[in-house]
Amino acid sequence: MASTAAAAAIGCDERGWRHVLGVSVVDTESYDSWLSFPRSVRARGAGGVRLVTSDAREGPRRAIQETSRGAAWQRCVIRPVRDCAREAGGQQPERRAYGMVAPVFRAKDADQVRVTCHLACEMLGECCPRAARVLEGAEPDALACLDLPQAHRRRLRADDVQERTNRETERRSRVVQVFPSEEAPTRLVGAIMCEQDEEWAESRYFSEDRMAELSEDRPEPSPPGEERGRELLLVARQAIEASLALADRMEAA
Repeated sequence: MASTAAAAAIGCDERGWRHVLGVSVVDTESYDSWLSFPRSVRARGAGGVRLVTSDAREGPRRAIQETSRGAAWQRCVIRPVRDCAREAGGQQPERRAYGMVAPVFRAKDADQVRVTCHLACEMLGECCPRAARVLEGAEPDALACLDLPQAHRRRLRADDVQERTNRETERRSRVVQVFPSEEAPTRLVGAIMCEQDEEWAESRYFSEDRMAELSEDRPEPSPPGEERGRELLLVARQAIEASLALADRMEAA
């Protein structure tokens, strides 16, 4: 018996349609096994990748970075939020840590996101230095999507699409428990992804106008001025304080 994982790659083409790019069963402990999967996806014609969203496990992360050179890697933002809460320890500290971190990823303006992230790190550092270090370390990769047009960020900052298909795979594989061969889980995952691909064919993920924004020349962002910086900091503080107040009310209830 061997521990394996079902890997699936999901992409969006230049017209805004989602597609299943490939499925495979990989050895969870083998980096070479993880590396072979994105290579096989590229061999099938998946090129021009701008950004890849995944969790931060070392195997798939390294494989993505090696096979998609030039593409940005976006760490799913759900994980840093959970990691910070877990590092806080205890139900009440976890709730407060979540209240500080969650507003970072609710803001739409790129400058606002960065300022809120820095403020959250400062506030976490006062009550939970370990959680603050987690957020600081996750910042570059968790905010990689800020380089894309705003309309794309909300859908690409987390791997929600992948997670939904993973839950369906787990639900069906739980009945089987132990597969007799490597081909068996591949067939199961392939069937699930074929069904999903058919559903996606009924509606676009992004409109053509939204996809065209990726090709537009965008000016290099400049750091906010002093007055703008004060406004961003004020909004960030208000957002975090409101989130903490909500956490306190939920605890009291």
